[in-house]
Amino acid sequence: MLILEDSEDDLLLLLREVRRGGIDPAYERADSAAGLRRALDAGEWDVIVSDYNMPQFGALPALDIVKERGLDVPFIIVSGKIGEDLAVAAMKAGAHDYLMKGNLSRLVPAIERELREADERRRRRQAEEAMHAQFNQISTIFDSLNALVYVVDMNSYELLYLNKFGAQLFGEAWEGRTCHDVLHGGRSTPCDFCTNDKLIMDGKALPPYIWEYQNSISSRWYQCIDKAIRWTDGRMVRMEIAIDITERKEMERMKDEMISAVSHEMHTPLTAMMGFTEFLLENEVDRDLQKNYLKTIYRETERLNELITNFLQLQRLKASMVKFRITPVAVGLLVADVVSLYAAASKKHRIVVECPPDLPPVRGNEEQLYQAISNLVSNAIKYSPDGGDVTIGASAAADIVTLWVRDQGIGISPEFQEKIFERFFRVDNSDRRKVGGAGLGLTLVREIVATHGGRSWVESSPGKGSTFFISLPAMT
Repeated sequence: MLILEDSEDDLLLLLREVRRGGIDPAYERADSAAGLRRALDAGEWDVIVSDYNMPQFGALPALDIVKERGLDVPFIIVSGKIGEDLAVAAMKAGAHDYLMKGNLSRLVPAIERELREADERRRRRQAEEAMHAQFNQISTIFDSLNALVYVVDMNSYELLYLNKFGAQLFGEAWEGRTCHDVLHGGRSTPCDFCTNDKLIMDGKALPPYIWEYQNSISSRWYQCIDKAIRWTDGRMVRMEIAIDITERKEMERMKDEMISAVSHEMHTPLTAMMGFTEFLLENEVDRDLQKNYLKTIYRETERLNELITNFLQLQRLKASMVKFRITPVAVGLLVADVVSLYAAASKKHRIVVECPPDLPPVRGNEEQLYQAISNLVSNAIKYSPDGGDVTIGASAAADIVTLWVRDQGIGISPEFQEKIFERFFRVDNSDRRKVGGAGLGLTLVREIVATHGGRSWVESSPGKGSTFFISLPAMT
C-alpha cells in the first residue's frame, strides 16, 4: 500500500483502521511529487490511498503522475474536509473512490472492492492481450495464404477483417464497408447467394458450408468454406475462406471438351474399320475389291494410331511428364533426316531444301524437334493435294535459328491462322474435308517448340500455299 499523507497522526489512524479490518499492509509513505515518483520507481503497488490536500502536494497532482505512467492502480482519496463538487472532480480525474477521515470504517470495504475490480480489469486486459496476440498470429497465417479470407458481421454485413490477399484483389479501402459493396463491385444489397442462413440454427453454429461461385468482378471461380464463429467481442460473425479454383475449372472444361473431341475423332475411323470388316465377313468379295477395302481399313487404322500417339504425347507434354535429353542439335542434319523420310512419300511432290551449311546448332531434344518438323512436312504434303514443291528452309539471325516449311497447297484464311494450333481444330471447307486428319499435329508442334523456349506461327493466303515457321534459341 502506498500512502500519500503528510500527517504522522493521520497515517497511524489510517493504518489502525486498515489493520482492524483484517489487512496488515506492507506500506510506504510519501508526501511530495518526488516521493511519489521514487515510490513508483521502486516497485508495484496494489493500492494508493491519498490525502486530498497536503502542504506540498495533493491528490489531483498525484493522479496526474499515476496516469502519466499508464498505471491501473486503485486510487482512493481520504480527506478531512471535501465538498461534493471537489469529490466529483476527483472522480472525473481518475480516482476510484473518496471518503472522509471521520468515516474510515468505509476504507477497508473500499480497498477490498477496488482490489477485486482491479484484479478483474487485469484479467480482462490479459485476456484481451492474449486474444489480440492470437489474432495477430492467425492474421499472419491468413496473410501468407494465396486465398481470400474475410470476416463479416452477420447482421450488418460490415467487413470486420480482410486478409492481405483479399486487399490486393479488392483494394485497401475496405474498412467500414459491407462485404457485397467491396467484394461484388459496389453492390448495395446483400447477395442472393449469401450463406448466412446456412451457418446458424437456433442460435448455434452449424458445420462449415462448402460451395463454389464465380466472382462478378474478376470472373474467377472460388471454392468457399463458410463458418459461423464468435468474434472477439462475442457477436456471431461469418468467416469465409475462398480458394481460387479458376485453373481447375478451366482444366475440367478442357478435359470435358477433349474427351468429347477424342471420342468423336476415334469414332470416325472405328466406324469405317468396323463397317468394311463387317462387309468382308458377311459377303463374298473379289480379290481386287478386297484389296481396296483392306487398304481403307489400314488407312483408318493408321489414322487412329496417329491420333492416339499424338494425343498421348501431347498429354505428357502438357503434364510435364516427358523428360528430355537435351543436347546440341545440328539443324542441317535434322533437316536432312526429315527429307530422307519424305523424299519418296509422294510422286506429286518435290522436296526442296534451302538450308545453309554454317547454321549454329540449337539446344534441344533431337527426337522431339524431328517430330515437329516431320509433322509440318507431313501436313504440307497432305494439304497440297495437287502436288508441287515442299520447301524446308532455315536461317540464323541474332541468336535465333528459324526453320520453315513452305507448300503450294490450299492455304489458310487469316481468321483461322491461330486457331489451327488448337486441339482438334480443323478448317471446315471442302478441300480440307477431303484430306482429313485428327487436328492434333500442329498442336503437338506448338507444344514441342514451346517446351524448347521457341515460337511457332504460320503465314498463308487461301489458294497460295502456307509457310509454317519454327524459331529456336541458337547455342552460342
